[in-house]
Amino acid sequence: MEPSSFSESFALYLWRSPQAPGTLYLAKGFSAAEVLCRSLVEDGYIVKVVHPATDTEYELQNGALRPTSQGLSPAFA
Repeated sequence: MEPSSFSESFALYLWRSPQAPGTLYLAKGFSAAEVLCRSLVEDGYIVKVVHPATDTEYELQNGALRPTSQGLSPAFA
């Protein structure tokens, strides 16, 4: 992945339950990550969104991605 595209990429970790193995998706750009996250949550997935270039974790609030107040969780640091 090129450095410029890395800074635009968002990692979406998703799983059906905390006990099941998860899957990683990469989205290019904030808008793509937001749409993908919203769709996956509607389909019943648990989704964690991380912007690797800044180590910022996001959560879906009222249909929009917002940075979490606590920052990146230790499991993803």
